[in-house]
Amino acid sequence: MPEKEYQRLTRARSRSAFAVVSMTRSSLWLGKDHLLCVDSSGYSETYKRFYFRDIQAVTVQQTDRHLWWSAILGLLTFAFFIITIATTPKTSPAQWTGDEVAGGIILGGITALFVLLLLVNLFKGRACKCFLRTAVQIEELPSLNRLRRARKTLARLRPLVVAAQGELAPEEISSRMRSTAGTPPQTSTATAPDAAAAPPTTTLPPSAPPVMS
Repeated sequence: MPEKEYQRLTRARSRSAFAVVSMTRSSLWLGKDHLLCVDSSGYSETYKRFYFRDIQAVTVQQTDRHLWWSAILGLLTFAFFIITIATTPKTSPAQWTGDEVAGGIILGGITALFVLLLLVNLFKGRACKCFLRTAVQIEELPSLNRLRRARKTLARLRPLVVAAQGELAPEEISSRMRSTAGTPPQTSTATAPDAAAAPPTTTLPPSAPPVMS
């Protein structure tokens, strides 16, 4: 069986925090010598290749998006739970009408759905943003929007990038960081003594006696 050209690293994720705003979904695929980012809008696809030899850095930035989603889903769950309790007839279930049974099932189902979404959000863990940097661009990787998933993917990418570029020594890393920050590395240079401070030289005839100083 021939080897697959690409291996899926992440499933397709929306490029926007709210899928209603943007329907473009992004996924990551692993090639032999590059990382492939696929953006799909449902009727067209865009491909971006990042070769391992060109990747300069991958930055992961933690965000509070998972906390906001937990708060929103928690409030919705609580609100529908209160509505379900308030609209439940006080009589026994055997005496409920068809409309009351249908209403209870709908409200109970919506409440259960929000509970499930809340649990899924908590299970996924902390949210983050991930950026890939090359010499010519900085590209956001929307499919790496959870810290656990980002760390797992980067742990798989790192040895491939190191194999393509080689690993830098700690001294070279410090030098490049100072160069990026705009601070030139400190070097020690020998300064020639001032010509005015140098002792004068006198040329004596060969027959003169030695001079002691």
